[in-house]
Amino acid sequence: MNTDKRHLVQLQKALIPVSKMVIKFGLQYHEFRTNSQKAYIKAAEELLNEAAIKPTNQAIAVKTGIDRRTIAEFQNNPSANKDMLNKMDLLIAALQRAKLKNKQLSLSHLNSLIDNIYGNHIRAKAVITELISNEMIIKEGNSFIIAKSLNQQLIQQAELAEEVDITTKRLFQTFYKKMFATDLKQNLNQASIFSSKIPHSKHDKINQIIDVKMRQFQQEMKEVIKQHETNVPKGTYANVGFSQFQFDSTE
Repeated sequence: MNTDKRHLVQLQKALIPVSKMVIKFGLQYHEFRTNSQKAYIKAAEELLNEAAIKPTNQAIAVKTGIDRRTIAEFQNNPSANKDMLNKMDLLIAALQRAKLKNKQLSLSHLNSLIDNIYGNHIRAKAVITELISNEMIIKEGNSFIIAKSLNQQLIQQAELAEEVDITTKRLFQTFYKKMFATDLKQNLNQASIFSSKIPHSKHDKINQIIDVKMRQFQQEMKEVIKQHETNVPKGTYANVGFSQFQFDSTE
């Protein structure tokens, strides 16, 4: 396999966890594609600025392969569709409204509600299965009860989405700097420490040990960071710090 093809395979593998994440949040492919296009434009701008090249629409088009008219439209309306809801968001909002009127929905009412939003592109039964699996609705006989915890789930999901946004952005910035930076003084460190020699029967134990060690390290880093803070309002300067994550491939 030549180098270009190998890199493509590696890229596909890297995108699978990202794709799983956006699917979990209810983002449809065409919505992901639109957001990816915007991300491409912003990434190209940053790369051109880093290279001291003016990020004109022509330069961005050459860098990304995106049509100049599309880039111009984005540049002229950078906030357009910024808060556009995806279909799952719309459905959840509709469920919230329905909950205020009636805690129960008949199958026909729920089917109608889903079809109005998804436009018959996805079978209502599949969407209902997804809602049940996420405990947003509960099947009771021929009706469906809207879960009491729906609002709390949405709050937690929003908080998680923000945390994912911050963590993934910082993680990819660190990888990028480590791979391509010419300034070796940037001190952006990244490491993955793992083993494939630990029997599955011992995973729970080692995960608990790692969790304790990571929490201890987090506390140490909080104290280090606090020692270097000055008495200014939050958000005065750019963020600096670190992110941790623990994994187990059997999960």
